[in-house]
Amino acid sequence: MTPELKQEYTRRITSANRTGIIVITYEIALGYLEDSKEAAKNNNREECRIQLKNASRCLEHLLAALNYDYVISVNLMRIYNYVLECIRKVSYSMDVSGLEEPESILRRLLASFEEVAKTDNSPPMMSGADEVYDGLTYNAKGRTNLNTVKR
Repeated sequence: MTPELKQEYTRRITSANRTGIIVITYEIALGYLEDSKEAAKNNNREECRIQLKNASRCLEHLLAALNYDYVISVNLMRIYNYVLECIRKVSYSMDVSGLEEPESILRRLLASFEEVAKTDNSPPMMSGADEVYDGLTYNAKGRTNLNTVKR
């Protein structure tokens, strides 16, 4: 994951409500799975494992966020545990073709939560966060720099 993408996720998280954070977590997990496949393609086993571990952490956060007052949470827990098990198997075998099913599952869940997020009008989780404005500037060499201004 590039530093720019991390910055983008951070900005989105600061203004996201509960459902929005779940959506972002899915996106981050899928990004890490893509990065692990890229590392495996380049025969970088260590980087592949690191990215798989990062994806696993996202799933662990999703597990921790479940509210067991709702019946669907038990089903989501089982799905998350299954995806975690698949990721662990890939981490040991380094056969990234084993990520096809977990990715498919996460993409379908992401689509579902994106639909739910459209109807979630709850306030942002980080109510004390500053608004962030971005702008481009030019340095002495003519390159652009991204400037973030908090207000």
